Amino acid sequence: MENNKNEKPHVLVIPFPQSGHMLPHLDLTHQLLFRGAVVTVVVTPNNSTYVDPLRRLHSPENLRTLILPFPSHPLIPSGVESLQQLPLQALPHMLEALSGLRDPLSDWLRRQPPSDLPAAIVGSSFLSPWINKLADEFSLKSICFLPINAHSVATMWAQEDRGFFDDLESATTASYGLVVNSFYELETQYVETVKAKFMTHHRVWTVGPLLPVNSGVDRGGRSSVPSEKVTAWLDSSGENSVVYVGFGSQIRLTKQQTAALAAALERSGVRFIWAVRDAAKKISGDSQDADAGEDVIPAGFEERVAGKGLVIRGWAPQSMILNHRAVGSYLTHLGWGSVLEGLVGGVVLLAWPMQADHFYNTKLLVDELRAAVRAGENRESVPDPEELARVLVESVKEDLPERLEFMKLREKGLNAIKEGGSSYNNLDDLVRETTL
Repeated sequence: MENNKNEKPHVLVIPFPQSGHMLPHLDLTHQLLFRGAVVTVVVTPNNSTYVDPLRRLHSPENLRTLILPFPSHPLIPSGVESLQQLPLQALPHMLEALSGLRDPLSDWLRRQPPSDLPAAIVGSSFLSPWINKLADEFSLKSICFLPINAHSVATMWAQEDRGFFDDLESATTASYGLVVNSFYELETQYVETVKAKFMTHHRVWTVGPLLPVNSGVDRGGRSSVPSEKVTAWLDSSGENSVVYVGFGSQIRLTKQQTAALAAALERSGVRFIWAVRDAAKKISGDSQDADAGEDVIPAGFEERVAGKGLVIRGWAPQSMILNHRAVGSYLTHLGWGSVLEGLVGGVVLLAWPMQADHFYNTKLLVDELRAAVRAGENRESVPDPEELARVLVESVKEDLPERLEFMKLREKGLNAIKEGGSSYNNLDDLVRETTL
């Protein structure tokens, strides 16, 4: 899709500061830039580095960064600007704080010359209550981005009691359109349900799986193991022989869960990489016990599994790991971003759902599509080490039925993002809509 210089649409992108939201939103931004849009990304100072991979690939003329101070909040510690630094119950406080960006953005938009005013805001659905008002103030199109799938959207919005999420749903359904990181062939029925029952118009764009921006710049933070060492370790492993264990940026296991998982890995004898998160910062009134904020590896575990297992503390190069030929399965909370990374990598998903949309994703992939394996129950459950060890051993087998079903979905997903595919065409249409 080509645009003359004077016809380039200008889009304002406002992501939610949590890596599971921020990263796919910036992957979407890359696709908008690829299609000729000029994009201004709004971030706070500590989140500016997330944009570095895009800065490596796109000129400052087309990719602009608007850095605004993080609004202070009495219940958010100074220096914290991302939800993954906090326990999940801090989400309402984070949303309250981020609403303080509206006035600075309004001032910025007021100062823009008419020729350079954005035509649309592609903002996080989590921020839609005030983004919609900002868009109305300047007669812009407000388009919501959700990093989850249509099945989860349709399920959550059909529930009667959603607490403060009611405001988010109302604002999202009132927006000009909705962008979903999924592909039409995966969940046609649910996409159509969202259009007909909730959005009441056709502007629901499935654009996934959004591939990670490949610029040679790491997308994460500090890590205890350099990426090149991880690659070398995987290179020394047989094909589909390694289990990757990771629970995203928000989940941290209790001491009991960590001990059970460690015992299962040790007893199974499988090769593995285990990504362990840093502790979250406490918030005022946080009642979590002292062990609930971090994964505590049992003493002596790493020495006992030396040569068989690799423990990575902090950030792990997850996309690279999942795309390596040696990785055969992925023990995951089944957050949607992780599902899509596993899909692109072609690994078996072992589902241990913890919260929010994880349970809906498990229902879709395990119960409906038979394309993933249930390995855990919920955030409170402690798995039986013997049973989990059995699941881990089975998961690296080539003829596992769930592997065969998941590979069929993978083919559909990769076809969707090829030129002429459903997601590729929807991205073209999304950029086209911002110029109408």
